[in-house]
Amino acid sequence: MLKLVVLSAVLAVVAARPGALTYSYAPAAYIAKPEIYYQKSIIEEPTVAHVGSLVKTIPTAVSHQSSTVVHNSAKITEPIYAPAVKQTLVSTPVAKTTYYAAPAAYAYAAPALAYHDAYAYHHL
Repeated sequence: MLKLVVLSAVLAVVAARPGALTYSYAPAAYIAKPEIYYQKSIIEEPTVAHVGSLVKTIPTAVSHQSSTVVHNSAKITEPIYAPAVKQTLVSTPVAKTTYYAAPAAYAYAAPALAYHDAYAYHHL
């Protein structure tokens, strides 16, 4: 029974000390620092590229019984295509926010109380 009384007395003394029921630290404050950087990436797309043209000349001729007369030759252009890869460089903005712990500012001073008695006699 004596142990229970001593334990309650010790707990009462600990709880009675100033600041025992309040926390000695403030909640953590954070400072946000946004940073924007650009992420570069290459986008590859399959496509068809125009490589060149093949020009064919086909002679046009008119044949009459025993003579053949060549007028002008017709030019036929045939495009040449080849498979290719189209590469596009894309810069994408990325926002990253970094949080830093802010320093906590504490003031444990008692407030200054100014007492002024209007009816008091001031000796000069």
